[in-house]
Amino acid sequence: MASSCPQCGSLHIPKAQPIPATMGETLQRCQRLVKSNEAPGSAEIAFIRAVVSDTGARLGYLDAEISRLRDGLEQLTSERTQLSEYHSQYVPILSPLRRLPTEVLAEIFLRTLPSFHERSGDISDTQRSPWTVCQVSRRWRGIALSTPSLWTTVHIDFVHDEHQAHSDVEIQLQRSRTLNLEVHFFGRDEADPAEQLELFDLLSRHSARWETLNIQLSSALVPRLAQLRGRLPSLRRLWLQWDSEQSQVGVHLITCFKTAPFLVDAGVNSESRFVPILVPAHQLTTYRLHGPLKMHLHVLKLAPNIVEARIITAFDEEPWPEPGPQTIELLHLQRLHVSDEGLLDYLRAPHLAEIGVELTMTNEYSTLVDRLGALFLRSTCAPEKLLLKAISSPASTSDILKKYPFITTIALTFFKDGIDAMEAHLTTLTNVSKSQHLREICFGALESMPIDYPLFLRMLKSRRQSCLGAASFFAMEGPDPDPVTLVGLEELRDGGLDLRVESGVEAQREIDVWDNDCLWNQ
Repeated sequence: MASSCPQCGSLHIPKAQPIPATMGETLQRCQRLVKSNEAPGSAEIAFIRAVVSDTGARLGYLDAEISRLRDGLEQLTSERTQLSEYHSQYVPILSPLRRLPTEVLAEIFLRTLPSFHERSGDISDTQRSPWTVCQVSRRWRGIALSTPSLWTTVHIDFVHDEHQAHSDVEIQLQRSRTLNLEVHFFGRDEADPAEQLELFDLLSRHSARWETLNIQLSSALVPRLAQLRGRLPSLRRLWLQWDSEQSQVGVHLITCFKTAPFLVDAGVNSESRFVPILVPAHQLTTYRLHGPLKMHLHVLKLAPNIVEARIITAFDEEPWPEPGPQTIELLHLQRLHVSDEGLLDYLRAPHLAEIGVELTMTNEYSTLVDRLGALFLRSTCAPEKLLLKAISSPASTSDILKKYPFITTIALTFFKDGIDAMEAHLTTLTNVSKSQHLREICFGALESMPIDYPLFLRMLKSRRQSCLGAASFFAMEGPDPDPVTLVGLEELRDGGLDLRVESGVEAQREIDVWDNDCLWNQ
């Protein structure tokens, strides 16, 4: 019989007694009956009844104990659930976030704001900061609403979303209070012109606060620019581009930015037709314009304070004139990127630290080495960084590095049709003897293409004993390195190499920085 424990109440169930060995014949007979359908004899029936009675009693004891334990488990589970809910209500009260000073939280919120490349579509996207932090708690919402710098970037994008909420723009302008604004406005000819004009007029009422203007002009927006003349007292950075060729129809000159008293960073992207846009050249420090050579030379002569320049030559109707003995002297220029190496013949830049050249099929690679040398000699400069965009000849790159050993950083970017050139450069740079002075090597893939990451790894390993301290590979699209290559890259990183391998938005941002492309958008 079972007995209960006087302390815990659990049942003590005796083990079943073994079957006596003296009943051997009956036991053997019963075992045969288990495996057959024969009828038992009288002696076997008595034996089997005894077995059934004993095992039935034990099963009853086991069922009772299981039921008792199950009832106890249910009680404990219920108690734990209630206690867990009570516990979880009080734990967050001890969170360090609750004790963070308001100023610290506000700074954290500022660091959650999306970058330019991450912004698109609806200005009031509730899945992004600063709108998201307003939905966490009453305190967070109060801090967000009392931090006007969270609301100073206004991003209106008719390219990705044809309908923008007028009321949300008003809310953001109100929350930014009196702080200067960073305005990104992307118009589109196919979008509703009335809606675009309504939002642009709303923003224009705050044009005195515009510090940054990044605008893509549609046909409807162009006439509105005239009303900005004399109303941009805070504007420091300008980037202007056109939605399409249709946007430029009937436009011959834009003058509204000429009188902006603090404009120092100006960029214009014109892909279909050149439209002169007047800017205060004498105060510019950063210059990024598309246009004919004549326009560039005119502006550069009036811009002695230029520090950074990205010069894209296009729309030339006449052959370029001979440079002549009087070159344009840019005493403060440190970063220079040109779309045509021929432009180098017109300049002198004694403080040049970085130079980039975009190459096309029409460029003569054999002249690049000499043109760079002439610029360096004429300017008495020794730039440390060289960016070559879409170069196809690794021999030219090797010649440059061999002839100008003061170049210690090289960045090479390639389009999809340049995959063979990319692999050839990786192979060439594996030969350390011609470029052992390089301290940093950067590769960039500008389009989706298969990338030979194992070759990139072999190139880096070949430079273990050189002075190479940093390397990077940025791919706009395409597959990531395979697991084996990733292990090898991680070993180099653990060994002290400053190594970055990125793709997507982060790669786009870094390549734009190399290309000196609208840096304030990063």
